[in-house]
Amino acid sequence: MSAHRLPQALNDLYQLSLWQKTLYSAPKVHGILFGVSCVPEIPMPETWLGYVFNQHSQIPSEAALEQLTKVLMDGLSQVLAAIHQSDYTFCEAWSWDDSEYAMFADFLQGVLLVHQAQEKQWQKAWDTMPETAQVAHSKTLQQCLSMMTTFADVPLAISKKSPAQQPAFISALPQLFLSLSNTIERYVGLSGQVASYLPNQFEQFTQR
Repeated sequence: MSAHRLPQALNDLYQLSLWQKTLYSAPKVHGILFGVSCVPEIPMPETWLGYVFNQHSQIPSEAALEQLTKVLMDGLSQVLAAIHQSDYTFCEAWSWDDSEYAMFADFLQGVLLVHQAQEKQWQKAWDTMPETAQVAHSKTLQQCLSMMTTFADVPLAISKKSPAQQPAFISALPQLFLSLSNTIERYVGLSGQVASYLPNQFEQFTQR
């Protein structure tokens, strides 16, 4: 997991066994925090904290839950700080290799989980933009979501192609993969552009 370059808060959390069976994988939780950071109007913690649970088992104690909440909030702060510094070094560990597939796939699944859960908030912010800006950015959003969806579940993406299309698509995947980190940067940039049209969002926009 350390190869994924997790935020330090998550790296520390996953050294413990208390939550490992309850939470999603560390890269997926990282992706969830990243996705939350990219919502044009970042939701309140009570809205997104539940996203990180793979299964809802009995909580060990109220104190443990409070500690988990603190760690996740610290992780979100670290992700926001990295975005503000345009630091995407966690992508450096990714390679087009079977042994690394689960790492980036889980991260992207986390980002997409949040995007889908917060789709109404994205749309609300999107509707504040002038029509010309919507047209200019819609292609970018479609491309980002398409790329992330493809690499979040490559076998599924392949299965959606016709038998005649599959060989060429599979051959193109390693080259497409090289632009994945750029896709993540474009997604962040787009979220900032959308957020800039929201009232009273200047401070949040400048922090991305």
